[in-house]
Amino acid sequence: MKIIQIEDMNTLFLTLFRPVKGFNQLKTESFSAMSLILILLLVLINLILMIPVNKAIMQITFSSVSIPQNQLDMAEQIAHKMRYITMVSSVLFYVVKFLFYALILYLMTRAVKNNLAFKQAFQLIVCCYLVVVVGDLVNTAILYMRGLDMIKGIYDNSLIGLNLLTSPEQISATGYAFLSCINPFQLWFIILISIGLKVFTGMKTAKAVTISILFWLITTLFPVLSVYFSQATLAKTGIM
Repeated sequence: MKIIQIEDMNTLFLTLFRPVKGFNQLKTESFSAMSLILILLLVLINLILMIPVNKAIMQITFSSVSIPQNQLDMAEQIAHKMRYITMVSSVLFYVVKFLFYALILYLMTRAVKNNLAFKQAFQLIVCCYLVVVVGDLVNTAILYMRGLDMIKGIYDNSLIGLNLLTSPEQISATGYAFLSCINPFQLWFIILISIGLKVFTGMKTAKAVTISILFWLITTLFPVLSVYFSQATLAKTGIM
């Protein structure tokens, strides 16, 4: 089985900058693990870079609750010890997420009578998601350039989306989280999915774009809802 080949990397990056040619090439190739490995490696790098950011946000969260200092220190120690386990589990979660997203895309294309195999859907998700991971890295780089001391709230970790035009206090944390998902990299992701669907299935452009937007809305709903439920939980405990 091919694991690491330069051709696989070329195809992966070709789908970003010359998507029609890249997807046509991908359509005729057997799936290689190289694309998935590269993306998971980039995810891991971003998770490592985000450790100081998450630590700052955790301290802000704890500071909003009146708990004894010894309990606060214990909580920070536990979080510090668990960070490596958390990173590994997060990387594995991405694999599960790609499979789940591929299933959603597969079912959506089946619903409109277009032939997209599950394997093709998985290939499409993995290759297109590279641009989302690049966006996460760009966001992290901006956080560092701005300075971690500028993080004053638990939602100050997203600096590339429409959320910059407002605040959680104005539109709620849930709305703020949704706007943070509307950024150039996510829009690029939608465009790439559209082109990939058109190349893989031959469906018309309007249908491909419609499916891509609906797919993005469905998959974006999961992290946004997690913010909603976490806010509800924090409110019950008196933290927010």
